[in-house]
Amino acid sequence: MRSDMLIFIACGAGIYLGLHFNILSLLPFSALAAGTYISSFWLSGQSFFGNADLLIAIVAIQAGYMLGLTAREPYEQVLAKLNISPSKRV
Repeated sequence: MRSDMLIFIACGAGIYLGLHFNILSLLPFSALAAGTYISSFWLSGQSFFGNADLLIAIVAIQAGYMLGLTAREPYEQVLAKLNISPSKRV
């Protein structure tokens, strides 16, 4: 898998985390992104110490998280207009 694709996946995961979870979920997923990136370079036989792509992937997760945080309210409004919100019946 190319490193460009990993960066887009990391940003998308950050957006999802920002929409649905709190800040404590960001650290494990940053570590997961780092592990995925390192393992992809290890499996392909390349060196990952000289690349700045790992740092870019972690920044992409955090930037996506911030985008998800700012999109929470409009996202909930769209869900309310479409009547997709979960039922509050007991």
